[in-house]
Amino acid sequence: MTFLTTRYHLKRNLSSKDFERLHSLSTVYGIRGLSFDGPLLVVEYDASRIHEAEVLAHVLQAGIPVEPEKPIAPGSFDYAGEFRDFAWPTQGLSPANRKG
Repeated sequence: MTFLTTRYHLKRNLSSKDFERLHSLSTVYGIRGLSFDGPLLVVEYDASRIHEAEVLAHVLQAGIPVEPEKPIAPGSFDYAGEFRDFAWPTQGLSPANRKG
């Protein structure tokens, strides 16, 4: 297990509805905890279970207005807001790519 934290700048003050949405993140496999450090949302996660780009995608999908404190390395995040695992083949004879 590799526990890491990542920080996101909040774009605005959170409402009670935002806090309800944050609560839904506690059920995401690999996210261990959420806290606040001034205007930052701090997410602790298990890097052996979930990638940093997936953490950001889950936070954005929950409707929380954040920006990463530092950019996520290219190749793991497609800048459209979706995580893509580039380690797996996307074409060819892999059983994952078979239609049918």
